[in-house]
Amino acid sequence: MRQSASVECGQKPRIVFIYLGRRGALGRFTLELAQAASSVEDVDIEFVISSENEIVGQFVEQNVGFATLPTFKRATPATLVLGYRRVQQALLNFLAEKRATAVVTLMPHVWSPLLSRGIKRMGIRYVSVIHDVVPHPGDKTAWLTPWLLRDAKHADLVVTLSRSVAERLVGQKRISIGQILPLFHPDLRFGSSGKSRTLDPDRPFRILFFGRIMAYKGLSLLIDAVEMLRASGHQIRLGIAGSGPLGAELERLRALDAEIMNRWISDDEVSGILARYDAIACSHVEASQSGVVATAFGNCMPVVAMPVGGIAEQVVDGKTGVLARRVSAEAFADAIRRLIADGRTYASISHHLHESAADRSMDRFLSEITKEVELLATCRNAQS
Repeated sequence: MRQSASVECGQKPRIVFIYLGRRGALGRFTLELAQAASSVEDVDIEFVISSENEIVGQFVEQNVGFATLPTFKRATPATLVLGYRRVQQALLNFLAEKRATAVVTLMPHVWSPLLSRGIKRMGIRYVSVIHDVVPHPGDKTAWLTPWLLRDAKHADLVVTLSRSVAERLVGQKRISIGQILPLFHPDLRFGSSGKSRTLDPDRPFRILFFGRIMAYKGLSLLIDAVEMLRASGHQIRLGIAGSGPLGAELERLRALDAEIMNRWISDDEVSGILARYDAIACSHVEASQSGVVATAFGNCMPVVAMPVGGIAEQVVDGKTGVLARRVSAEAFADAIRRLIADGRTYASISHHLHESAADRSMDRFLSEITKEVELLATCRNAQS
C-alpha cells in the first residue's frame, strides 16, 4: 500500500520547493522565495536545493527548513547515472519523513522528469514551474528543452511565469489549459532597499546590458541603437555585465568606451552594479520572460525592451519601462530616446515600480502557489 500524502481536513499542507541548479538567477529566486516563506504560518514549507548551489550558505541564515542534495559540478555519463540513483533515494526518503503533501519544482533539472514519477507514486501532488517552451538561439543548453518539458507531463499543475509560455504550451498540445496556472515573474531585489530613482541631468544617461550573453538577447541591436543615439548628439553610456562570448562586438564596445564586465556576476555584486546605471536594456529578439527585468524592477529601475514574448507582459509601456514599437535597432533607439527625453517620465516609471511592488512581490507569488496547492491536496482523503 503506497503512502498517502493527502491533507486531512484541518491539517496544514506541507509543501516542498525544489531547485537543483547550481548557479544563476533561479538560485536567487529560490532564496528570496525562502525569505518570503519564513513569515508564512498557515502552511509548512521546506526547501530542497543542490549542495553545489553557489549561494547554499545563505539558506542557513533563513528561518525555513531546508535540505541539500548532492548533484554535480560537471555533467558526465557517470555523474548523471550514479548521481541520479543517489539523489532519487535521498529525496524520496526526505519527502516520506516530512510527509509532504505537495512538491513544487521551481525549474526542471535534467533529473526532474524521472524524479517526478517517484514523487507521484508516493501519492504526493506535483507542481512544475515551466520557464521556457522553445529553445533559445545561442543557449548551449537549449537542446535539453524538449526533455525538460517532459516534467510538465507528470505534473498535477503547471505554473508559468507569463501568459506567453502558457499559450505556447497549449498551442503545442503539451498540456491542457485546465492544468496551467499562468502567474508572473516576481521581482528579485538582491538586497536592494527598493527606493525610487530620478535622473541626474548633469551626466550622460547610463544603460546596462545585464546577464549571460547569448544570441537571442540582441546585443548587436543594442550597440547599433547606442551608436545611433551618439550620432544624433545624445550623451549616453553603455555597460555590459555578464559572461559569454562578445566576438566581433568587443571592438564596437571599446569604440563606445563601454564599461565591460565580461564575466560571471556574483549575487553580492548585483545591487552595486545596478546602482551605477539608470536603466536596463532588454534587446531580446525572442523571450519567454526575463529574470533581468524582474531584477531591474526589484531595484526600481526602468527597463527598455523589445516587444517580444513574456517581456512584453512584464514591461508595460510608460508604467514599468518603455517598449520599442517593433524589433529593430532604430525602434530600440527611439525607445531609449523616449525615456531620456523628459526626466519626469523616468521618475514617474521608477515611482510606479516602487508603489506597485506588492503586485509583483515574492510574497504574492508564494501566496498564489500555496492557494493552488491547497486546492489540489486539501481533503483528498474525504473525496476518494
